[in-house]
Amino acid sequence: RGLTKLSEKVQKEADEELNEARQVNRRLVELGETPEVAIDDYPVITDVKEMLEYDCKASATALPEMSKALALFEDDYVTKNMIQEFIVDEQEHYNWVKTHLCIIEQIGIENYLIDQMGE
Repeated sequence: RGLTKLSEKVQKEADEELNEARQVNRRLVELGETPEVAIDDYPVITDVKEMLEYDCKASATALPEMSKALALFEDDYVTKNMIQEFIVDEQEHYNWVKTHLCIIEQIGIENYLIDQMGE
């Protein structure tokens, strides 16, 4: 057993991020560019609350950057639409993380972890 609910959510988010990276690479190729693959350092975090706080901070940083990128593609509807979808997904993720951090504050980390074990 484990933190079934949380692990399923984290895996879903990781799958979505991978899919978005593939979309960006396909779009770059369509535009005649060569995608560059770079993997950012991601710290090893074993504390659930710390992980959520890290994700919250990363999303809070990413959202304005994505909005800036959006402005660069005013004349490219396909890319602009793709980035808008990414922004919606990132905002939903940010909201989810913030909600769960608030839940932890309200019920405590132990009760939160019990809840995330699922059925």
